[in-house]
Amino acid sequence: MKTKLILAAGALIILGACNESKYELENLVPEQYHKVMYINNSGTKDLTLYNTGEDNTYNLSIYKGGSEPGLTANVNIGVLPQETVDSEYSLPEGVNYKVISPECYSFEATQLSFASEERFKNVTVSINVPNVEKIMANNPEATCVLPLYIYSETDSINVNKDEVFLKITQVLTPTLGFTTTDLTYKPYTIGFTTETAEIDFGLDTDNKWDIDCQFEVDANYVDEYNAKNGTSFVALPDDCYSFEKSMTLASGVTTEKMVVTINGSSLQPIDYMLPVRLKEASLFEVSEKALYPLAIRIVGKEFDRSSWSITANTEEKSGEGVGNGVATSLLDGNINTFWHSQWQGGSINLPHELVVDVKEVVTFSHIGLTERQHAQYKDVKAGEFFVSSDKQTWTSVGKFKAEQVYENQIFPITPTKGRYFKIQITESNREQNSSLAEIYAYGIK
Repeated sequence: MKTKLILAAGALIILGACNESKYELENLVPEQYHKVMYINNSGTKDLTLYNTGEDNTYNLSIYKGGSEPGLTANVNIGVLPQETVDSEYSLPEGVNYKVISPECYSFEATQLSFASEERFKNVTVSINVPNVEKIMANNPEATCVLPLYIYSETDSINVNKDEVFLKITQVLTPTLGFTTTDLTYKPYTIGFTTETAEIDFGLDTDNKWDIDCQFEVDANYVDEYNAKNGTSFVALPDDCYSFEKSMTLASGVTTEKMVVTINGSSLQPIDYMLPVRLKEASLFEVSEKALYPLAIRIVGKEFDRSSWSITANTEEKSGEGVGNGVATSLLDGNINTFWHSQWQGGSINLPHELVVDVKEVVTFSHIGLTERQHAQYKDVKAGEFFVSSDKQTWTSVGKFKAEQVYENQIFPITPTKGRYFKIQITESNREQNSSLAEIYAYGIK
């Protein structure tokens, strides 16, 4: 009953007020609530600073509310002293907070006057990152903070929204580079006209800037790479590619794609490389991932294997079951069958050799090897390829290192004419045992 009487009394007061001029709101709402100032983005905020060579900025949004927000108002911005931070934050949270010194920050304005029509104002706080870094280095056990608050001598402040406690969690020096610099082949079949390859580059953190990037081709890299890795890449000819030398990484975009257009009409069945370098950027340093070695593998036509024959210096003729163990399993078109080196009665020491007669003279450009499709055993680790025209004199045309994968692995060789090719397995992942599922050859006739 008491609650109902209070509600009824409140209704009578409001109805009575409606009969007065302008509803006499000043009689309903105390004067101190006519205009109330508050920080819209108040509370504790984690802040990451970026070493950009320029001050970082933080926008403080201060609003005017209350029952009559059309009134003018005044508010000041300050920084909580260390003593207040210790009592209000450090002790309750058990965290050593360190208020950064005045040389670390500056305000666009510390005193704001709101006209009657103004409902909010944004104030920029500039933060000097190198100075903050010095304080962080000198106080490694502390969490550096910038505790902002608002106050007024003439107007009310919402005590629940009068502070923004900025915790500086880290200082990053952003760098630009390619997403990966691992060499991965882009395979194309000889005779193609135009294809494209995409290369990802970007910033190693969230991007808040428009960054102009300049690219070039590193003319010396191919020879350096070949000398270091024992490969035989050929620099992709200038008239066989094009890409944008200048690109902008737009604000809000962390990773962008560079598109390389490749003209393959004159390319031969060999391995080419286009070493693209991120030369410079309008902001930040270029990272260690500054060069992407675009590897382009022009594979010859896959030769028909239907008439081929094969011999081996070792094979397991009975121990692996029907259709397995023998060398002819490598040409049967079934990746679930396999050749295996002899193991019954003792293993044959490496190297193991497989010799294939393709029954005609062709130009070999690549050899394909498919490992045994076994969850545990992918034996072949490394070896060497040879080509011959008479099965007597052999020419070494390239070495290989195999990955332990199920897919067919295509290895480049020096393009060489011949009727026979030999696979010499020199290293195994399983002592003196070797096995393969299928072998292929590619080139031109």
